[in-house]
Amino acid sequence: MTPHLSKSLLNNYRQCPRRLWLEMQDRAARKQGQAPLAQASYSADAQKRFLDGHVIGRIAKARWPKGIDIEAQSWVEDDSGHKRRDLSYAQHLTQTWLMQGVPLFEATFSHSQLLVMADVMRPAQRGGKTVWQMIEVKSSTTRKDYHITDLATQVWVAQQCGVPVVGAALMLVNKGFTLQTAGDYTGLLELHQDAELNEQLRDAIRQMPATLKGAHSTLAQAQEPTQHQPGAQCTSPYECPYLAHCTQADRSARPSKAVPIRFYNDRGGAKAQQLLDAGHTDLRKVPAKTVAALWNGESDTHRVNQRLAQAVRTGQAVLDRAGAQAELQALSWPVQHLDFETISFVAPVWPGTRNGQQIPFQYSMHRQAQGGQVLAHTEFLDTSGQDPRRALAEQLVKDIDPRCTVLAWNDSFERTVIRDLADTFADLHKPLMRIHDQVQDLLPIVRRHYFHPDMAAAEGSTFSIKTVLPCMVPHLQYSQLNSVQNGGEAQLAYLLAAAPKGAEKEPGQPITKAEREQARKDLLAYCGLDTEAMVEVTSFLYDIPTKKKAMT
Repeated sequence: MTPHLSKSLLNNYRQCPRRLWLEMQDRAARKQGQAPLAQASYSADAQKRFLDGHVIGRIAKARWPKGIDIEAQSWVEDDSGHKRRDLSYAQHLTQTWLMQGVPLFEATFSHSQLLVMADVMRPAQRGGKTVWQMIEVKSSTTRKDYHITDLATQVWVAQQCGVPVVGAALMLVNKGFTLQTAGDYTGLLELHQDAELNEQLRDAIRQMPATLKGAHSTLAQAQEPTQHQPGAQCTSPYECPYLAHCTQADRSARPSKAVPIRFYNDRGGAKAQQLLDAGHTDLRKVPAKTVAALWNGESDTHRVNQRLAQAVRTGQAVLDRAGAQAELQALSWPVQHLDFETISFVAPVWPGTRNGQQIPFQYSMHRQAQGGQVLAHTEFLDTSGQDPRRALAEQLVKDIDPRCTVLAWNDSFERTVIRDLADTFADLHKPLMRIHDQVQDLLPIVRRHYFHPDMAAAEGSTFSIKTVLPCMVPHLQYSQLNSVQNGGEAQLAYLLAAAPKGAEKEPGQPITKAEREQARKDLLAYCGLDTEAMVEVTSFLYDIPTKKKAMT
């Protein structure tokens, strides 16, 4: 039997047929209690995006208080007492309520083994008959290509079911929205309906039969369609949850220790492509003179790639310790290593904050003497669920010594956070801007004087602290932490620990005391490691022996 597809599954096919095939194989295996060929792994950023979608969907429904929620009405209890969504019943309810001519949420339709649920169906009268406008709600501030195909999929299915859909629109987030009163989201969402959208929609609808046929053809294949190899599509429009599976298979097909042809800050991969076009497949084996001809300038980018190629070719780290030490000696010691953790909301939860604004809720600061020893470690973490900015700003002013350099990793972020705090609290503006002016960046010092061969093949950013740290200090790695190992996971942990009202997937969602305490503990460990990592990097560059420390 041909499996049912959904709007999301069809968009997954548009991204990559292999993703659709793996996802349906994954679902079928789990349903049968078997291990799937590949298991989906959604990043913290993806999970946060899903949560944002739920929040925005809830706010959108509030615009039509008399609307009928088909999803909420279509849950049934089976013989064992478990509740499940009955999609056949949802379609029956949809048809029943369509005849009443009232706004509908999650109206459910099915055609040619493709099932869709429309975010909003808004009725109107035309010639004495009820016609419908379909609205797709997105937690985005700008229109994306996949928004059009999402909407086209749903309009096409509804029309094939005989529903008179005569208009369609996107409901997007107003980028300039600032929350004035808690819970009042008037003006957060804007309806987008214009001639350009209509034309794009018509084009996408015309392609629906061919797209659906291609998806069903992919699912009919008995073997994984491995002809679809990892590429730009793996992260566009979002990262594929099967990326690790496909890249691992791709690596397995290469020679055992081959280093892919890739350079730092290579715009569009142009220089790497020159080597690929010349038949090179392993960066280790590219002659030094060939790389030197490509990267023969004096800019930071050229010098970084010269060190990159040398490190890969020799298998040894390239370190200009004297140059790094000279830059470090010019700082005002003891230095203060500072790192913030922030949270952003597509729908602000605290009055006076904007959607998308980075709100700091945590920091860690290690004070390090020029001899390497740590003189102090201070930290701040607010998990009250209230706006954390005032308390954080006051504590920061107390903790930072105005006589000493503040070091950050990629300092533009820390500077922006501090500047926003200074602009918010007039009475703290002067001391906060003093701290802002004390901030310097440790990352460029590393970039100008160090490269390790492992950095060339790193999956993340070449000069991320998470990439650099294990190269310099192998005993200290983020993978040793518990559930919070990156900024996205820190945001999810904050939502668990603080549970700010209005940001929940479902209002009143239960969170145990143990869950909150563990999330808080994990946040402290993660942010603390960020600044400890900077201590260790500084000590490495100064050639100061580091003391091994077991992660807890």
